[in-house]
Amino acid sequence: MLTRAALVLLPLAGVQAQAADFLEPWARCEPDELAREVVPASPNVPPPDQAPIQADAGQVESSPNQSLLQGNVSLSRGDQRLRADRITLERPTNRARVEGGFTYGDSRQALRGKRAEVDLTTETGWFNDVDYYLPERNAQGYAEEVKVDRRRRRSWLEDATFSTCRRGREDWELRAHKLTLNDATGRGVARDIVLAFWNTPVFYFPYLSFPITDERQSGFLFPRQGYDSETGLDLSVPYYWNIAPNRDMTITPRLMADRGVLLGVEYRFMSPRDQGQIGFEYIPDDRSHGGDRGSFNVTDRAAPLPNFYTDLRYEYVSDDDYLRDLSNSLDFLTVNYLEQRLDARYYSDWWQALARVQGYQILNPALFALSGDPYQRLPQLLFAGAWPADSRGLSYRLHGELVHFQQSDAVTGARLDLWPTVGWSLERPWGHLKPEAGFRYTGYQLDNTAPGANDAPSRAAPILSLDSGLIFERPLRADWLGVASGTQTLEPRLFYLYVPYRDQDDIPVFDSALMDRDHDWLFRRNRFTGADRLGDANQLTAALTTRVLDGPSGRERLRASIGQIQYFEDRRVTLNPGEPPDTTANSGLIAQGQLNLSSRWSVQGGVQLEPDNSDVLRTAFDLRYYANPRQLVNVSYLLDRDQPGLDLGDQIQSVDVSLLWPLTSQLRLMGRWNHALNIERNLETLAGLEYEECCWAVRAVARQYRSSPVEAESQTAFYMELELKGLSRLGGGLETLLQGSILGYQPLLHY
Repeated sequence: MLTRAALVLLPLAGVQAQAADFLEPWARCEPDELAREVVPASPNVPPPDQAPIQADAGQVESSPNQSLLQGNVSLSRGDQRLRADRITLERPTNRARVEGGFTYGDSRQALRGKRAEVDLTTETGWFNDVDYYLPERNAQGYAEEVKVDRRRRRSWLEDATFSTCRRGREDWELRAHKLTLNDATGRGVARDIVLAFWNTPVFYFPYLSFPITDERQSGFLFPRQGYDSETGLDLSVPYYWNIAPNRDMTITPRLMADRGVLLGVEYRFMSPRDQGQIGFEYIPDDRSHGGDRGSFNVTDRAAPLPNFYTDLRYEYVSDDDYLRDLSNSLDFLTVNYLEQRLDARYYSDWWQALARVQGYQILNPALFALSGDPYQRLPQLLFAGAWPADSRGLSYRLHGELVHFQQSDAVTGARLDLWPTVGWSLERPWGHLKPEAGFRYTGYQLDNTAPGANDAPSRAAPILSLDSGLIFERPLRADWLGVASGTQTLEPRLFYLYVPYRDQDDIPVFDSALMDRDHDWLFRRNRFTGADRLGDANQLTAALTTRVLDGPSGRERLRASIGQIQYFEDRRVTLNPGEPPDTTANSGLIAQGQLNLSSRWSVQGGVQLEPDNSDVLRTAFDLRYYANPRQLVNVSYLLDRDQPGLDLGDQIQSVDVSLLWPLTSQLRLMGRWNHALNIERNLETLAGLEYEECCWAVRAVARQYRSSPVEAESQTAFYMELELKGLSRLGGGLETLLQGSILGYQPLLHY
């Protein structure tokens, strides 16, 4: 019974920490001196009230009034263990006294003290001069006096401390004059809290309420601070409200020195068939911008019926510059446009159907200067079916779409697109042969057309293809790759496509565009996206792929592909009426590859050549070194001359270098340089340092950036973040920034 009373000291620290998900945060810490008292957990141990008490002592003296156990006394019950030099048990009152020091351990904690008194009848206890250790949090501390009441599930501590640093060398420490822990409510209350660094008090909190269990609890989260050249000092103080087990809300006042006060609210909800969130922000007077500003964001995913799902996303901001200026934390997908969409989808075994309404708020009109703003789909109905092969080996597919496009001051209307396909497939380990025949019909009912224009155009054409390939293998030993026993493949592939020409100049362009070219593009059945254009084709693709596989692991160490389309006829279908046909004889070579030199080094790249003169049209190169989330390098180069209509030069040419590299065992350098070579302009320059100790880490970052290459003036921001392991982070914004700027970066902990 004595050990059961000691169990209530488990939440002594009263501060909740989250376990590391990517890195071991305590790798630099030495084991606490009480760690050996922790009893390993065992799944077969019965509950404490059902387990027998086992006692071991050098000497036992008993009388009608008391029992005295002396000399290396050990009491154990289940996975609990109490050790002391002397334990006195008073029989009439059923009270136990421990003098001369004791240690207690179970699977979740270890305690050490000088004196203890426990009433086994009322399940109350008093402990004096207690050291504790919590292995799950690597936390340790001290309490001058502890009182516990197991029946009321409460504990009272006086002059208590908490830290995750090495005992006796606390770089930081929380100190509380009085601490009350209520297991019934899962909350603790501390009064006169002091946060000390290197034994120097830094912050004082007269009152603090905090969770003592893994369950979510309402309360203030640690503030987030930052600085931006346009915003000035930026301070956010979030308050978390745990409304119910499946609902919560975060209310965040945000003070910006140069702009004003912004209020942000995020509400989250979840049920067995529904989950989502609602967020909004509002600033009544932005002094830098002028006037009030705000944003609104809703997401919801639901499964109201079996195989039936809905997906809602609605995004809105008050002005085009809102996201760039305020860098808000709401879950917007892009800063160029915002999506407003509702999907309803049904899945069956061989087919699926989708109903959608979709619109956009354009934030970057220059991005759509050439193509025009995207059309709203009010509504869109989609059907896709793929049925398995029948007894003759024939398989069938059907794609169908009915959509109404809406746009102000433009041609609008409805479009019906039907594309049935029948195919036959022969697949063997040595290769494949796949002939396929389809027929595509697209018809329109248009509004706002020019006088005399056809308001009901249509297009119908067959689509015939033949895909074939072979696979050759040979054993390979490549010492330079570390492959002692591997396999190299040689995989030639031929793909023939025929689509007759159909005049489509009277069909508007609602959602079609030229497809981006890569190796997979060589095998597409339409060179346009969307259904407004169906490219005519009489062409043959010839491609060759080779792979190197490591025999023991099966890991792909090398993949390289090269291919080209040979055209037998000019391509007369163009995106816009009046454009000349494409008369080139071939597509130009397209090559891409990936090489995994080792578990740490990888290289990948690609190149596209001009079809006429074999000049480089597009090339990309990536070199990556990844030892661990705290030691990595990324180097990328991109050249893209296939970008018509650019205001700044006729190409995109950029270099991007990022790294996170250890200078010492505790100090790491962080950096990124993203430079547009064609306009000689830095898009982002980031430099920072990260220093890590056993129980804390600090990061300082300076950043100069442009939100767009066309911006002449850059912005400057400074960030500093102090991470107290096992407690929280002081500062904000760095985790998201570093993950977006340095590929492969992962934080130590999440709070």
